[in-house]
Amino acid sequence: MTLEPIPASAVGTPTPDAAAQPPETAGAFVRRRRQASGLSINRLAVRSGISASTIGTLERGRTPLQSLWTAAALAYALKADPYALAIAAGRSYPAATRSDRDRGHRTVRASDIAGPHRTLTCFGEMLYLWRIRHNRTLTQVAELTGADRLWLSRVERMAAAPSIPTVVKIAYGLNLSRTELLVLAMRDQHCRNLYARENMVYAPHVRDLYARSG
Repeated sequence: MTLEPIPASAVGTPTPDAAAQPPETAGAFVRRRRQASGLSINRLAVRSGISASTIGTLERGRTPLQSLWTAAALAYALKADPYALAIAAGRSYPAATRSDRDRGHRTVRASDIAGPHRTLTCFGEMLYLWRIRHNRTLTQVAELTGADRLWLSRVERMAAAPSIPTVVKIAYGLNLSRTELLVLAMRDQHCRNLYARENMVYAPHVRDLYARSG
């Protein structure tokens, strides 16, 4: 199966008054697109497979959007940009790690980790390459990001999808671009959905690509 490249729109679609208004939240994004499509919350629930109560609390700002799967389902049901929704959802999770606040270095582009002649294939590859290049263990990454080490191991092996707050924790803890990591994680979710439709599992073997590098 041929994977689709990340579209140029992945940087997010600004709202009409983006220059004058604060950044749009995930709930506001969903409500705006739902109303523009003439859909009720119940109708969107049927289309997306997400419960009406979940959509309602999200739109009212009572609960943040945590799941990439939920974000993708809502975006596709609304015929909206899933990358823009993931980026909006990430804004609900501010920096929470001391390592990021203390370091104060310039944020590094995640795409730079792969080197000048190739692109990252998945989120797990990004995490693995960062560790190799910085000579860090998963335990050390867990300490930097505040994420669970065992869960990070599954994410790196592409055996599990990270939640949106986990992506944000990793971005801040490793001093990487939050937007780029959210886009990369959503691309993986898009691939998972494509593979699932063919009764296949999207599970690239990240470490096998770099077996010779140790």
